[in-house]
Amino acid sequence: MQSPNTRTFGEQKVERLLRRLPRNRYHYIHEPQLNSDHSSRLPDFVLLSAQLGVIVIEVKDWVHITGGDQREIHTIRKADRKPQTYENPVRTAQKYAYHLKDLFEKRVELWEQHRGRTRLKFPWEVMVILPNISQRVIAQFEQIGVWAKGQVIGEELLRDPNQFEQALRALPWKFKPPQGVSTDMLDIVREVVDPSLQVRDESDQPIGTITRIQSALITAPLQSDQALQLRLFPENDDETLSGEAEIVAESLMIQLARGVAGSGKTLTLIKRVYFIAQNYPHRRVLVLTFNKDLAADLRHRIGTDLANVTIVHFHKLCSDVLGAAWKTDVKNAAGLIRQWFKQEVEALGLSAEFLADEFEWRIEMELTDDVSYLEADRRGRVQALTRSQREKVNDLFARYAAKKVQFHQIDWADIPFTALQALTPDHPLFQYFDAVFIDEGQDFAPSWMRVIKAITNPKGDLFICDDPSQAIFRSYNWLQKGVDAKGRSRILRVPFRSTLEISDAANCLIEADSTLRDTEDRPMPDFTTYELPIGEAPRLLQCSDPDSETIFLQAELDRVMANVPAAQIAVLVHHRDLLSRWKSYEEKGVYVRHFEKMKGMEFAIVYVPYLDSFFVPNDDTNTITTKRRKLFTAMTRARRMLTLSFSGASMPNAITPMSEKVIWQLVESAR
Repeated sequence: MQSPNTRTFGEQKVERLLRRLPRNRYHYIHEPQLNSDHSSRLPDFVLLSAQLGVIVIEVKDWVHITGGDQREIHTIRKADRKPQTYENPVRTAQKYAYHLKDLFEKRVELWEQHRGRTRLKFPWEVMVILPNISQRVIAQFEQIGVWAKGQVIGEELLRDPNQFEQALRALPWKFKPPQGVSTDMLDIVREVVDPSLQVRDESDQPIGTITRIQSALITAPLQSDQALQLRLFPENDDETLSGEAEIVAESLMIQLARGVAGSGKTLTLIKRVYFIAQNYPHRRVLVLTFNKDLAADLRHRIGTDLANVTIVHFHKLCSDVLGAAWKTDVKNAAGLIRQWFKQEVEALGLSAEFLADEFEWRIEMELTDDVSYLEADRRGRVQALTRSQREKVNDLFARYAAKKVQFHQIDWADIPFTALQALTPDHPLFQYFDAVFIDEGQDFAPSWMRVIKAITNPKGDLFICDDPSQAIFRSYNWLQKGVDAKGRSRILRVPFRSTLEISDAANCLIEADSTLRDTEDRPMPDFTTYELPIGEAPRLLQCSDPDSETIFLQAELDRVMANVPAAQIAVLVHHRDLLSRWKSYEEKGVYVRHFEKMKGMEFAIVYVPYLDSFFVPNDDTNTITTKRRKLFTAMTRARRMLTLSFSGASMPNAITPMSEKVIWQLVESAR
């Protein structure tokens, strides 16, 4: 990252102007290195316009021009008044532009046939900016043919972005694209100008380009690096801060990358981690994930050679905080509830897992006394409870807490609070990290965020990725978590990961469920701005019985693994008890996990079996909503192929909304 202080006065002035152009119409790159087989070029700016085309900009800080022609310009140096001769900057810019044109022509996606000839689908032009020279002087050189009218502009046209945009439109364009330049086309152009924007898959094949919104998130400067800085956000719709604002680094700077499944949230996080690590090598960076699998995946994708970056899952962070005080015998709350209150749980008609989640929710929401819990608003919880049921939950909650004290037990919900107690100002991790990144933030509880704030520099940066539609474990909004993200969100709406058919089918589950559809701050997917990959519709297999279902899918897996690496295949089941059926495939490298372990992962091919035992007839509305959210998350792990399956005479009602989006296939009994 080049410091603004190393740029010339003119470049800084022009860049401030470029930043104020409408972000939905313009994108600029400062000093891109244009490499070819024989040479390398470094223009001052390349500006991409969706309506106009590509503009190569050259900036000169000359204060006086004495003469010149189409080849050379004569100036006087300001410091000692000595005469100087330079190449005509229009000629310089044209060399850059022809070099760039050669690079564009290597991409066949940018060609079109026009009147029997092949040409680029968009025009290009050059502009020279002389911030210290008046338009009157520039016009004199136009009149004698030193440069074309409109190609060079001076100080009067740099006073506001509207005048500057008019000057861009007044360039001598060869033609104007009738439909403008598509978003897909602009991203290819951006990738040619800046190859670092290219996205590659696990086999190192190019699959897309970092979008403009992602680029803005990735390259935003760290607040902790300077006490006063300019934070710039696009000025369109509710995704941003309004306008431009100077923000004093007096408190934690929060950025929320909220996006639909597969929109590149984790990719953006990874790229930003690289950006911060390389440009702020003395800043301490922490990347936090929900579970071990995702932490391992991020370590693989980010690498371990960034000395200032730590990548862990949340409970490993707590382990580091507690050190020798870490309890290795942490218990699962549901297991303790079954052990201590088996008869009471059966009489109540609620599962131990539900009660464990309810107890944790109460603690997080500080509903620790009986009255506050009885009066609490539980809308959005997994299951509705009558007042009588709540009273019995109150009784079990008190007895459970007493039992933990009696037997010196600790469960996973206790860990964040224990870590908070340890994070006193003299703790080595207290306010230690300058930048903290959170992936899958929708499943981080309020107590987790309190721990994260305690280990973060109060003048540092917090970068969060989330998608409310994929909230498997939590139902808290960001204010409940103690994070004010209002006006600090950037929305990623395009589901790049999956084929259009997979994304469309998964989205049907959300749209058919009023609770999911109306989830607070849920980003709406955008299926039209980009040309999303097209593939096969997801398959829905109806099998006669679970054994036939398993046998059929295992036979198919054997065939698929002959051509697809096992690591790019996943079998996702709704309960851990089903994992044993797939143990041999896990040993071969297939990713076999239950739903609670799949956060943030992605695979070329995904199988989601046994949906008939996931959605059962006595599920109430809230339970169906929770299960649909989990199924949605499982479906959107797939990039290319998705297979769902169930056994029985009829499809579970909960998934019928997507029946028209899938290929329904009947599987005969394998018995």
